Amino acid sequence: MLDTINSHRHADTGSADALVTDYDRDSIHTLPLGTVPIKDSGLSKARLIKNVRLETQIELYRESGMGSAQISVDEIPNFFHGDPDGLADDIAVLKKLEALKSFDCYSLRRGFREAGVKVDSGEGLSLSSAKRRELFPFMRNLTRPLIRYIYGGKHLDVNDTQALMELISSPDQRAVRSRLEGMASALDTTIDDLPNLLEDFGDTFMSLSYYRSYFVYVVPKLDMMVEWMREVAGSPMLRNDSRMQQNFKGIEQVLTFLSKNVTRRFNQFDKNIVIDWDKVTISTFNQVRKLITTHHASLAEVLCGLTVKVYEWENAFPNRGGSPDRRADFLLSEIKPGLDGLHRIERAAPRF
Repeated sequence: MLDTINSHRHADTGSADALVTDYDRDSIHTLPLGTVPIKDSGLSKARLIKNVRLETQIELYRESGMGSAQISVDEIPNFFHGDPDGLADDIAVLKKLEALKSFDCYSLRRGFREAGVKVDSGEGLSLSSAKRRELFPFMRNLTRPLIRYIYGGKHLDVNDTQALMELISSPDQRAVRSRLEGMASALDTTIDDLPNLLEDFGDTFMSLSYYRSYFVYVVPKLDMMVEWMREVAGSPMLRNDSRMQQNFKGIEQVLTFLSKNVTRRFNQFDKNIVIDWDKVTISTFNQVRKLITTHHASLAEVLCGLTVKVYEWENAFPNRGGSPDRRADFLLSEIKPGLDGLHRIERAAPRF
């Protein structure tokens, strides 16, 4: 996960004709405009991003050591001078996407549909093969009991979804096929269609694994950031500044609340989405799927916001140092903006 985040430091925005990079396909906070029906060739080379203040911006470029050049959608006419009608159409599309709270593929599928934006290729709306392999270990709550049920407790080394589907599609023993036939009957499908049903259900589980991977990355970093903030709050320069102390306290309270609440949510997932394959029904499937998808939007927004803040903090203070005034300025200008919104989203998130 950390390698994925850090790769953004050197990620090139590419061209509209190039394939979408794995980084952009797997990112929670960037959307390459080459995947969107944009007419202006120059604009199609940029990205739509969530920046550290949780604003939706167009990132023209990002280079290590030079930072990121960003403009708002309303500023497009000041930087791009193509066909006026085509540019107006592009702006209309981007205004629809501007309201999206995160840019992961699961949010984009829903967001594009709700915004009425038709995307020809599904390439930008699915995770890369490398990412899916990376996330597969997070799916043990689903895969291990399933394999144990189908193969009667036999240990099989399955490392990705494709290998699991091959085992289900081509059972090598009569007993295995018999169990699969019983499962298909319980799920109101045929044994031939069972792999597709399980793969679709697995994609829902994969979405939870995707958000969990950001959770695993972000939460320890938040704890480090709070400690880093406490250091500056206790510095001789600022410990008697009541206004700054109030700001520090407010930021810490929100970060701590978000960290604890998101942790609680994933703990609840672990308790509530365990499937008993001996008694599985289509109702069980639908209940688990609904439980996960109900949390999609709020998890995506909160984890997207926390991710960009942690990323920019690490980028600005790679050694977790910095003078008290520089730290205080960063906390107020970069970390604080948008936190209240994340707090509201998490407070309103679905309950178990």
